[in-house]
Amino acid sequence: MSLDKARLLLIQAERDLEIGCFDKAASAAYMAARMAAEVLLRSLGQRGIPRRDDKLARAVANLGMRPEAEELMRLYEVRKRADYSRYPVDAASASDCVRAAGRLVESFVSRVTRGAGGRPGGGRT
Repeated sequence: MSLDKARLLLIQAERDLEIGCFDKAASAAYMAARMAAEVLLRSLGQRGIPRRDDKLARAVANLGMRPEAEELMRLYEVRKRADYSRYPVDAASASDCVRAAGRLVESFVSRVTRGAGGRPGGGRT
């Protein structure tokens, strides 16, 4: 996983919005945020990145990023609806997901570039 791939998925989500593919936009937005979260955890030395989405969000929360973790889970819930529900994601929800994912990606990138973020012990959790 890489930040470049996360950014690419975010661009694709924006393009999906433009052409009315709202389910795809919501799904790609979540995956962009998830990939950026995984990069953040790896950059802080965490081994064994959780596969389950709720556990990944908990790992983000454990970094003192509870609002980001909650937002990640909210995006995951919309992604499940986009990918598995018979009901489509509407334009407003998809747009909200793309904006939220953009904020999350930038927040995670900022934390990666700050490194340990001032935590004792090199930021390892």
